Amino acid sequence: MENLEGMAFKFSIFKNDDVEQLTHEEKVALGHIAESIEDNRRAEGKNPRNTYLVINTDESYVDEVIAILKRNGHWGEV
Repeated sequence: MENLEGMAFKFSIFKNDDVEQLTHEEKVALGHIAESIEDNRRAEGKNPRNTYLVINTDESYVDEVIAILKRNGHWGEV
């Protein structure tokens, strides 16, 4: 795998299987946080729920994805 230097960590990802392991109270708290984020995005005129592609850095094709991101100016931007 190519060096991840320059990669901006601008997203937080939770795997659904991991969320399912949370307690009811933890899921409720996470739901409240998600609602607040959606409300803030809506107030800013943004789509409250964007959809993203997620690539694990241990995938065999990650270097190709990084190269594509770099070519399109989406690597390391904040």
